[in-house]
Formats: sequence, C-alpha cells, structure tokens
Amino acid sequence: MLKGHKPVMLKLITWSTQNARKISIMLAACQLDYEISWLNIEQNEQHQQGFKALNPNSKIPVLMDSELVNENGQVEPIFESAAILLYLAEKSGRFLENNPIQRMATLKWLFWQAANLGPVLGNFSHFAAATVKDTEHLNTYLAKTRAPKVDEYAIQRFTKESFRLLEVLNQQLENKAFIVGNLSIADFACYPWLESAWLGLQSINPNINSHYKNLGDWMTRMKTVEGVEEGMKTLAWGRKG
Repeated sequence: MLKGHKPVMLKLITWSTQNARKISIMLAACQLDYEISWLNIEQNEQHQQGFKALNPNSKIPVLMDSELVNENGQVEPIFESAAILLYLAEKSGRFLENNPIQRMATLKWLFWQAANLGPVLGNFSHFAAATVKDTEHLNTYLAKTRAPKVDEYAIQRFTKESFRLLEVLNQQLENKAFIVGNLSIADFACYPWLESAWLGLQSINPNINSHYKNLGDWMTRMKTVEGVEEGMKTLAWGRKG
C-alpha cells in the first residue's frame, strides 16, 4: 500500500497478524508514508532464504527504512515488533516521551507486552482453538496452526495466565486513560493482541467487561484513537494486498 505522493522510504514486510498490526497502527497514527510487501506465512514464505537474510528468526514483521543504511551501504532491516515501535517513535518523535521517567515507564510496558501478554495470549489462542469445531470462527492462520488436539492442561495453564495478565493491566489502568497516562507505543503494542483474544476470553468469562472495567474502558477508548481503526483495517484478517 502506498499512501500519499511522497517517495516511499518505509517498507513493511508482513502478513496479517497481531504483531504486525502494532506497526500498521503506529504508521497510521504517525501519518508516515509506507508500502506493504506481503509475505505469506500461511505458505511458509518466512522460511525462504531471502527473508531469513532480513530476519534470521523467520518472523514478521520486518521494517525497511531507506534512511537507515549500515556500514556496507545496505538498508539495515529492523525486526521484532517492539524494536520497530521504538524505532518509529524515535524517528517520528511521537508516542514516547523524552522525560526519563515517562520514557522508562513506556519501555517497561512495551517489553511487558512482548515478553508476557503476546506470548501468553498466543498460546491461549493456539491451544483453545483446538476446541473450536467450526474453523470458520477462526482466522485462516489460526485454523492452520492451532494445536492438533485438545490439551486440557495447556488450555487451563494459558487461560489462567491470560486472566492474570488482564488483572495486571487492569490495575495499571486505574485512574489512567492509557497505560502510562499519555497515549504511547505501549498502548499500540497491547491493543491488537487483546482485541484479537477478547471474544475468546469473553466466552470463558462473560463478565469480562465489568470484571476488568478499566481494561474494558481502555479497549473502547483505543478504538477511537486516530490511526487505530485504519491500522487494524490495513492488516485485517484475510487481507492479502
């Protein structure tokens, strides 16, 4: 996707996933021009040597910025969604405050998402999806990669941990509009994962919106933030360019 009429400096190599939507939201919120190069992870294109040269870990998304050139004169690829968010925040001067306390607060919650919320909700979805009989209720990637059989222990383990993390974030949001007070890359990191898992978690706890009221209010608030709807739609499930 090419937005605007300026020369493209940014290229996002990606597929439609929660981690990728962190970046499409950030790009939209910052009103940065970029193009998408689609990499079909449903066909295992992330394991091709050309892509592994950009990210040895074979994971999307990867951001290429023509202004970020290494000592060999080549564009330095940026992988890991948290690193990409941090890079874009520093490049744009937005959603990461210069005040050392606020900056550190944002980084703590950014890394909390990358180390805790994302992996746990990913595992919750992976194992819980095995109980879904009609795959039309799942996105195509989850339908393909979900656990091959129901594992009650794994489901219980990641369900319990998912709700524990919801409680952690709910407490953090007490008397706050956003995770660290002002809107930041920490919010952009957390929102796509929670948006994706919310209905599944709600099927387990129908009172999730009232039980985790601060979090439920934040979810509603995030939907109205400039760039969020656009970023989510850009990499909506099933979007292939």
